Amino acid sequence: MTLTNTTDASTRRQTYTVPTHINKPDKLLFGLTARQLLLLITGASLAYATWLQALTWAMAWGIGLLWSRGLAFLAILPLVMMTLAGTFLTIADRPLELWVVVWMRAHVAPVTYVWRSAKWDEAKQRRLHARTRAHTRQEEQDQSEHEQEGWS
Repeated sequence: MTLTNTTDASTRRQTYTVPTHINKPDKLLFGLTARQLLLLITGASLAYATWLQALTWAMAWGIGLLWSRGLAFLAILPLVMMTLAGTFLTIADRPLELWVVVWMRAHVAPVTYVWRSAKWDEAKQRRLHARTRAHTRQEEQDQSEHEQEGWS
């Protein structure tokens, strides 16, 4: 009696791993993404350059070393806070710089919204515009006739 094994490759179930993190950016260093690292490095280098410049100016003005460091710290504090906020702060799962761009676009090109009833009809709107243009033309004709007759 011969036993056959029915578990050949054609009848076996194959399993696949489905990636669930496709829309997530890759972590590069210390759990930070490339965007976060770039923002931190840029902010840190700008803060350091500002620190050195403020310290140099304060020392040139004759301010003591302790007061010079305090002044330099106050000079870089807003820059450090902006860097940290831009790096780590997200609102509604969107980075802060995206909200800044949206805010700038909204203030550069403001939009005027007009409320219309749900019953508003495009044909009705065209008739209204045609009536308004006809009324304006009639007024212009009346005014030109009055001017020709000597009315002012």
